[in-house]
Amino acid sequence: MSRLRVGVIGVGIGRTHLKGYRELSDEVEITALCDLDEARLKAVGDKFHIPLRYTDFRDLIASQHVDAVSICIPNNLHVPASMTALAAGLHVLCEKPLAEHAISGQKIVDAAARARGKFMVCYNRRYRPDVRWMKDLIDRGGLGQIYQVKAGWIRETGIPGWTSWFSNKNIAGGGPLIDLGAHMLDLAMWLLDYPQPLTVSGDVQARFGPHGLKTWLKPGQAARHDFAVEDTAIAFIRLAGDTSLMLETSWASHAKPGLDDFFLTLMGTKGTLELYVANYAAEDTVTFYTEIDGAPATINPRIVGASSDHIYAVSEFVKCIQADLPSPASAEDGLMIMTIIDAIYRSAEVSREVALI
Repeated sequence: MSRLRVGVIGVGIGRTHLKGYRELSDEVEITALCDLDEARLKAVGDKFHIPLRYTDFRDLIASQHVDAVSICIPNNLHVPASMTALAAGLHVLCEKPLAEHAISGQKIVDAAARARGKFMVCYNRRYRPDVRWMKDLIDRGGLGQIYQVKAGWIRETGIPGWTSWFSNKNIAGGGPLIDLGAHMLDLAMWLLDYPQPLTVSGDVQARFGPHGLKTWLKPGQAARHDFAVEDTAIAFIRLAGDTSLMLETSWASHAKPGLDDFFLTLMGTKGTLELYVANYAAEDTVTFYTEIDGAPATINPRIVGASSDHIYAVSEFVKCIQADLPSPASAEDGLMIMTIIDAIYRSAEVSREVALI
């Protein structure tokens, strides 16, 4: 079988995709790169020895030198880039979120349904070995009926810097809720087999960003003051099956210096399962609380993973293409997450609960 020819559009977070594809060099050939920043494009292209380089994603897609693309550009460009690639017959791995809001995301869902290529959202957290262990335990009934879920991603300092598009609402769609929250919502929903969300109540606030505080800055950069998104968010979601989900995300908070941790707790009638990942840790992240012969028991599986979850996501993408399998993270999954996120923003705006059915 000839190697799959892959192009990466956007070489910021796209570098993690490149590393994932490089791990699969027997099956994948990275043939092309695209980025608006020509200096960055040259640096990354030279580092990975990639011959074809473009500054317009449409030129890369039309080049006939790629069979699949990773789309790693700002959120509001996910729709045009994905739709162009799908129309050209290519397979697409699109960074989360699906789009800047659900209305745009529906266009990708419709395009993916018509396309002959695969479409996958890059929800890389769900492919971690520790999360796979959790999924297997849940599917075997180890937690019993899951009735409450708590998920979050909290940073002490982590507001994107001066040149970033992340704090531009028209481009990003929102702040940490759409950036970090999309990951945690997908993780929770996937472990629960994507139940129907019923109602959403949420609040978002910006307490640090508008004042230029707690920002990731390079030496000599000044903090920006045109901050147009939230820097913290919290939500309560009722799900079908008598399950509730609580979510919290922040780019900035007064907390332990350097904190950048994500976590997930699933409480069930047979046990409670906790995932706590401190600063992208790859091992000793899972704890299972249950009872054995009527006595409390704690189980800590020793699971070791890779330093980058994108390695697993890229591998799943390539596998689904080569084996002609259904997408492991479909456009419909991505749209569901965006529907919940949109509802959280809407709830915060109107100061009341929002119904989704």
